[in-house]
Amino acid sequence: MKNNYLAVALLFVLVVLCAYFRVSGLELRPLSIDEATIVSFIQGVVAKGYPYVVVSTMEVPLATYELIPYFLTIPSLFTGEVTEFTVRLPSVIFSVGTMIMIFMICFRQFGLFSAVISCVLYSTSTWAIYWGQNAFHPAPTQFFTLLTVVLIQRLLSQNEPTLKLSLAVWLSFTFTYLSWEGSGFLLPVAAVIVLYFKRDNLLWIFNRNLLVMYALVILTLVWQGVRRIMLQEPHLMLGSGKGDISLPQLGFLNDSWDPLFYLINFFGMETHLLVGLVFVVGFYYFLRLEALRYFYLFFILTVLFLSNFLLFYNAHYLYFIYPFFIISVGVIISNAVQDGYSILKRDMSPITLGIGLFASAFFLLTVFASINSNFVQAYSIGNQGYLGVRLDYRNDLAQPDYRTVTEALDKNIRAGDVVISMAPMPTRLYSGITSDYFLQTITDRKIVYDNNLVTPFYRDKFIGSVVLRNFDELKDLLASNERVWFVAAPYQSMPTVIDADTVEFIDSNFRVIKESYDARLYLWTR
Repeated sequence: MKNNYLAVALLFVLVVLCAYFRVSGLELRPLSIDEATIVSFIQGVVAKGYPYVVVSTMEVPLATYELIPYFLTIPSLFTGEVTEFTVRLPSVIFSVGTMIMIFMICFRQFGLFSAVISCVLYSTSTWAIYWGQNAFHPAPTQFFTLLTVVLIQRLLSQNEPTLKLSLAVWLSFTFTYLSWEGSGFLLPVAAVIVLYFKRDNLLWIFNRNLLVMYALVILTLVWQGVRRIMLQEPHLMLGSGKGDISLPQLGFLNDSWDPLFYLINFFGMETHLLVGLVFVVGFYYFLRLEALRYFYLFFILTVLFLSNFLLFYNAHYLYFIYPFFIISVGVIISNAVQDGYSILKRDMSPITLGIGLFASAFFLLTVFASINSNFVQAYSIGNQGYLGVRLDYRNDLAQPDYRTVTEALDKNIRAGDVVISMAPMPTRLYSGITSDYFLQTITDRKIVYDNNLVTPFYRDKFIGSVVLRNFDELKDLLASNERVWFVAAPYQSMPTVIDADTVEFIDSNFRVIKESYDARLYLWTR
């Protein structure tokens, strides 16, 4: 009983610690392009009860991340406004909820020591803090993923799976899948896990309650896939994007296959060097502890499946299985410390115990410090190499500042001015200004052809502003207007969507009115 009281007290402290790291500076960063895009669907939820945006003359319902706008809408309804704080608050709550689940899992299966270590690692992890402060899908997806995997583990513990628990697994997976479709890789991973743990009783797989669950899961996948195709079919689009990848592909048959991408981007992060080493060396405990084997395998197998069957690589795609890594590392560390203490107990001399306690404390503090970039920076940002441009591996890294340049636009714009924006969603969110044009002379982002108009035009896929497709169309626009604003954010990405000659023309003939990190506001006047 005393141990339970202690656990509750420690859990309270850990909840406060986890929430503090995520609430602190919640409004400091401007919304990213992904956040601004998903936040734009809040208006549709409020207006009609489902997420959609109006692109030119077309109503476009959200065909992926379907549940995320509902979560974002709730705090905004209570406060009456959409701010960085209100739209990011759900992710904070989901992140804290994930930590509570980590504590409960570890406490029940591995002991209080493992629970505390795992939760401290998760609470202070730079990676977990970043995505716990981000309004996009990773935090909700991670929460529902962990819940689904825990429920599957409970199913495995039942000789005769109950219908109630089977339905709970299906419902939890549905919430996970409708938060982010990539989480669908849980299904093949779970299949391998079930075959491994039920290898001596394969008939268990054909339990009638499980068959009901399988049918409902398939129904969810088919419904979402058909709905997505039907929503996209009416629109004529040019370009490619993540939405084109709807089914797994055999990586080794494709030139873009990169089986080491996630291993390098995850274990190569400076905050994962030491804990990653613990995870690898801790394979010894994988062989000893069956409960640890469950989470350890889920992490490894998911990494393998994503590396080889999802060919649109993105470093944060691993975040939804991060708790499995954290639990594994926490359990390995706690068992290693306890095993070390057991060895030292054979020699109870004060000197031996003192050395052992000092070594254990030093090791724990080093591990805790290593997972947060505020304490240890193992190597310079300029030497990231393979990791490329990422904002989630070190605390307080600046990201494209849409907010500053857009607020400057709002203060200086005049009636009759024309606005070109490379970031239409953030421009509208921060200023209420709907940009008139989108400049893209290199087909990088998808654009939509709106044939409902008397004079059809290509439109950007975000809000439906007219796409300027080449330098000549830009010059024609300038020739017919007195003042033209250009929101260039992210500025460093301009060469990927605008050819070099057009970029040089803008830099030479437009005047910079406001500049912030990776963002510029230009003005052209006749």
